[in-house]
Amino acid sequence: MTIQNKTMLITYSDSLGNNLKDLYENLEEHFGDAIGGVHLLPFFPSTGDRGFAPVDYDEVDPAFGDWEDVKRLGGKYYLMFDFMINHISRQSKYYKDYQEKHEASEFKDLFLNWDKF
Repeated sequence: MTIQNKTMLITYSDSLGNNLKDLYENLEEHFGDAIGGVHLLPFFPSTGDRGFAPVDYDEVDPAFGDWEDVKRLGGKYYLMFDFMINHISRQSKYYKDYQEKHEASEFKDLFLNWDKF
């Protein structure tokens, strides 16, 4: 999708309905061509902070839909997502692996070690 000189909507997946399907339908019904892009605030499974404590960046929170719903939005609108490199849930597979394996973890570079800081 080409970036256009149109409004970019910044929204949570459930702000204009209950999920990504509702979001798409509401954009179609109420906004027409006024919106060119959609900045989806965190839609990954999360343990808190309104999505800003993601557990897994590979999944869409099932409460919001799935990757097909994201692709559908991307078929009509240019998309932007938050990749919170400085936010992650301590319940994530990345942190649990680091907590267990420390410097042997394949994800060690995602975390600051206080002793080295």
